[in-house]
Amino acid sequence: MTQRPAPSFLPLALDAAATRRHALRAGAALLAVALLPAAGAAEAELAVGSALPPLSVNDQFDRPVVVDASTRLVLFAADTAAGDVATEALKAHPEVLAQQRLVYLADISGMPAVITRMFALPKMRDLPFPVGLVRDAQITAALPRKAGTLTLLVLDQGTVRGIEFLPDAAAVRTRLGMPG
Repeated sequence: MTQRPAPSFLPLALDAAATRRHALRAGAALLAVALLPAAGAAEAELAVGSALPPLSVNDQFDRPVVVDASTRLVLFAADTAAGDVATEALKAHPEVLAQQRLVYLADISGMPAVITRMFALPKMRDLPFPVGLVRDAQITAALPRKAGTLTLLVLDQGTVRGIEFLPDAAAVRTRLGMPG
């Protein structure tokens, strides 16, 4: 009788691991493809005639800032440069927010929490007007934007009637009828 060599499970183990890796890669690829249409739909930009859904965030003092049917204008800063423009324009005339039913929103979602807490919030608390702080980028994902430029949405009962991009403080002051 001849003796058979002991079976080796090593090649099977390697094949099983490789099979699992391939299955995981294939599953990840399928998931990514399945999510593409949903991601594209979520990022569709608002246009004139679109309804702006009610929006609520907190300001630098943790008080609610609401965009609703009574809001006439939304000034949106998608980045730090645009936020600096808004601060320069609004600092001398904070009353314009109430007078024109304007809500100012600043997207700080990309800012590290420690920077927000230690530097940005203390600086914003010195401002004489509320800044609606967008901490989740999905909240404003549909708002039109251009780098370094403020977006002004003109609303009528929650419907977008106009979209303007304001590149500097002078343009903001002129558009809002504030003294230079």
